[in-house]
Amino acid sequence: MKTYRKGATGALTDEYEKALIELQALLSGISNAEFIAIKNPSLSDNSQSIRNIITHVIRSGYLYANYIRNRFGEEVFANEFKIETTEDAINNLEYMFLYTEVTLKDKGYLSHNDMMHLIIKTSWTTYDLEAIIEHAIVHILRHRRQIQIMVL
Repeated sequence: MKTYRKGATGALTDEYEKALIELQALLSGISNAEFIAIKNPSLSDNSQSIRNIITHVIRSGYLYANYIRNRFGEEVFANEFKIETTEDAINNLEYMFLYTEVTLKDKGYLSHNDMMHLIIKTSWTTYDLEAIIEHAIVHILRHRRQIQIMVL
């Protein structure tokens, strides 16, 4: 039986994990050759290959967690990683999620109202805590779909 995390941040963390598990399952069926192949050379670097997309997803995931950590005055880490294979991608998605999970773990006490009033300024926009976590989840879903289309 599934155990659910507590509170609003727990619910969002559960959904974040679900999105990542779906992405990892998709990646597990992709060969290393297909993973690194340049599929869309006319697009930005982030979208040319599945590896580039996943690298972007992982960097972004760490960035979102670090914005949250900064807002709470918590220690931020550089989070260096290298991805050459689908296995590297799957593992690094897990490490990124664990970092995010630790970031959110002690914030289960926050009410929905608390989350809505906790403002986080990023380099591209301003979010409340709920919105930045939702953005992180949808970011994974959007790129999972992009990869699904690439491997059809």
